[in-house]
Amino acid sequence: MAANVEVMYLLGNNGDRIPYTVAVGGAIAKNAVCTLTTPMTVVNQTAADAPTAGIAAEEKTATDGKITISVITNAVIKCKVKTDVTVGLMVSMDADDGTIDNATATDIENGIYLGWALETATGGEYAAVRMKK
Repeated sequence: MAANVEVMYLLGNNGDRIPYTVAVGGAIAKNAVCTLTTPMTVVNQTAADAPTAGIAAEEKTATDGKITISVITNAVIKCKVKTDVTVGLMVSMDADDGTIDNATATDIENGIYLGWALETATGGEYAAVRMKK
């Protein structure tokens, strides 16, 4: 499942967008969380334990012929919480349902985090996250 988030505030220079390569036949929704692959390519976040590149700034359809899209790397975003997040702690996203939780030590070590919680929230609530990739 592609994890969609609400972009609350773009920070830096309009979200410090970075152009990434995408598969010509792939599709990525605007505001979808993107996984970083090699070489400097993004896909919808559909797998656990994959590094996050940022948030798609534009839509990419399977038939539009685009080979690059802009990815927002510096923003405050709103995400649905799976169980709990704690203000100030790093959070990661569940690829199965697009919810967030406090990141584990392994997530942090492997760069599989989305950002830092700006507020404490419990399951089903929405929390603001400071994303800086």
